[in-house]
Amino acid sequence: MFQTMEGNARPHRIAGVDAESQADLMRALQAASDQVMRLAGRVSGEPDAMRSAADAIELKKQHELADALIARLLAMPASAI
Repeated sequence: MFQTMEGNARPHRIAGVDAESQADLMRALQAASDQVMRLAGRVSGEPDAMRSAADAIELKKQHELADALIARLLAMPASAI
């Protein structure tokens, strides 16, 4: 039983792309998404204009990072089923 479970626990491959790299991209995308949500809340609720401006710039950078990560994930070849 353990050997079967151990074999099933190996990372899956997606058409020659290492699953770890896909997982890394997904983790980076989750982190960028979390940052976007956090910054969006601060920008909309922050009365300090200087801090809001800095947060808005960082929000734009995080949004661009998320867009780039999504594009890289979408560019990965799909596995043949």
